[in-house]
Amino acid sequence: MTRLTAASIWDAMSSAMMADLARLFFLVAPFTLLPAVAIDLLGPPPPTSIATISGEQMLFRLALPSLIGAIGQLAAAALVLRADATPRDALAAALAAWPLYVLAQLVGSLPVSLGLMLLVVPGIWLFGRLLFLTGAIAVTQRGSPLDLLRRSWALSADHGLQIGLFLVLGLFGLIGVEILAEGAGAALDVIARAIGLAGVGHFLRALLPGIANCFVTIGIGAAAAVTYLHLMRTRGSTNL
Repeated sequence: MTRLTAASIWDAMSSAMMADLARLFFLVAPFTLLPAVAIDLLGPPPPTSIATISGEQMLFRLALPSLIGAIGQLAAAALVLRADATPRDALAAALAAWPLYVLAQLVGSLPVSLGLMLLVVPGIWLFGRLLFLTGAIAVTQRGSPLDLLRRSWALSADHGLQIGLFLVLGLFGLIGVEILAEGAGAALDVIARAIGLAGVGHFLRALLPGIANCFVTIGIGAAAAVTYLHLMRTRGSTNL
């Protein structure tokens, strides 16, 4: 068994995504791509700054996409975890795990947020220990939100640094993907408006970031799944 490193997580995540990308995309897109496009086209305009964000913008631009997208993330993790799973199986597992996962994220976000406010590095380390694996655990095991957090903490023991390094790499990758998607969407919007197709331009500007968000969500779910599998195999166990 190879040692868990940030690079090995990245390689395993990439391999898992590429091995089943079509099914993963069509499974996750209804919970990421479609809501993103609908909110951009029909919802409130994006805030001009954090200081000016309204309650409505917070709800439609942050809370709802996160809650709906969590189903897609859990489904991606479930599909990667079980090679024999169908998309229907993965979706059923995701829907069953979603309430537990959301509650665990809310509880675990308290110490993580405190760590991020005090010093960024402890916050990232705490996220890796407490929250990173909870999606993969939630679709394979049952219990309370605190059970999920305890299992994540126990399973990630001695691996917090490497998981944290992966999260930093993933953050830079996320920023890069979002910038490219926003830039490409804006460029297509300008071109479409120049030829009199403003509606098409607006749609494309919403579509490309939505596609990017879909792939990012798949990546998060796949990364949690492959890390979970590695650590469970290292322990020689299927449950904590």
